[in-house]
Amino acid sequence: MAISDRSTNLTAKWPNPPTLSETEQRLQQLTNSVLAGKADEVRQNTYAALARGGTSNDVLDAVTEAVNIVVDLHELGEYDFERLTAVESAVNSCVQVLEDKLAKSQTRFKVKATVGPIGLKAGNLLSMALCAVLRSIGFNAVSLSKTQTPLDLLRNSEELGADLVMPLLARDDVEGQIRGFVNEMEQGGFKTKFEIILVAQELSGAAKFPLSVARNPNEAISKATEWALKRRLTSRGA
Repeated sequence: MAISDRSTNLTAKWPNPPTLSETEQRLQQLTNSVLAGKADEVRQNTYAALARGGTSNDVLDAVTEAVNIVVDLHELGEYDFERLTAVESAVNSCVQVLEDKLAKSQTRFKVKATVGPIGLKAGNLLSMALCAVLRSIGFNAVSLSKTQTPLDLLRNSEELGADLVMPLLARDDVEGQIRGFVNEMEQGGFKTKFEIILVAQELSGAAKFPLSVARNPNEAISKATEWALKRRLTSRGA
């Protein structure tokens, strides 16, 4: 039997690595321009990503990726106040481009939501980004971006007529913060006034709490969507 010649395989070229599509390139550039705090570039890259088929959610995912990096770096002391202000301006420039789309999509669930940081450094940026994501998927969301106490966030949410409250917790002593929030919630009589989804990014273990807890923003969005869909089905069946 003749032995097959496999020598050609030794010299064959490896296939070219996959290249990013134009949309993906623009989204990556968008993330980088948010990190750099360049509002004009953010605006241009937002328009470009949309023109190449990107969706509002795609754009906001790219922005949220950048914001999460900024929050992490700020925790390490690598983003000072001036740079944070520039990033905030950059995030706002993206949201302004999307505003018409967000104004239409936010009526889908007929649910009012509030998002706000509790002691989270640079939490105003994450609050803004998460609020925009919620609007894009159907929530009439408001960012209470200034760092607040649990009681302040709950009271302000009540005054705004919120159905859903999404507090963003600081990353130290997370379980202690959750217990403190639960205490304020129960003592203030807020437990039955709205749905609460705590975002606790450094929570470890399997501790049980009398309210919904998400370990990252994506999980929080998933939990909020699931709750809103169930709420809508329940109201239709009533």
